[in-house]
Amino acid sequence: MGSERLCVVLAGGAGQRIGGRKPQRLFGDRSLGALALSLAAGFADHVALAVRDPAQAEGLGPAELLFDPPGIEGPLAGVLSALTHGARMGVAQVLTIPCDTPRLPDDLYTRLAAALEQSPDALAARASDGAHDHPACALWRVEALGPVQRYAHTGRRSLHGALSELNAATVEWSEPDMDWFLNINTRDQLKSTTPPITD
Repeated sequence: MGSERLCVVLAGGAGQRIGGRKPQRLFGDRSLGALALSLAAGFADHVALAVRDPAQAEGLGPAELLFDPPGIEGPLAGVLSALTHGARMGVAQVLTIPCDTPRLPDDLYTRLAAALEQSPDALAARASDGAHDHPACALWRVEALGPVQRYAHTGRRSLHGALSELNAATVEWSEPDMDWFLNINTRDQLKSTTPPITD
């Protein structure tokens, strides 16, 4: 397996609570999707965007486009797209991040990778803020593709459940003042939350 890093932004959700078109919603002077792609480029050599509809990628900038498999709902579909793409590329691991979490810590990839290295029986490592796990922010071994496919084909859709079956390690970021894993899900949050500083 290659040593290059791949990060896939999960952007296939309907975003109903925010009024749709979540990746295109402005957070400060940039869209949530563009911010996520910028974060992804800081984590990895290769960046891709997993969507259900091509319109979800409009105006976000250059990224390889992946399509969620039909018949599978929720972010699990994006994870399957990401792992399939990673297997094609020949990378060893795939980092996934959601498009609506614009404050992720700079050391997300490196700490999750260290946890996987220390947990040879784990097929993934997920992020936690101490109070809650954040399963869309996870590093997956490409060998997880088969187990995740089998899990999805049973009709289950929970990322928490999939990660449990993969014996996932958990890495905690416990700086409460930073709110690293803040999700932007509503228009009120877009207006009331301070955007990250960008170059």
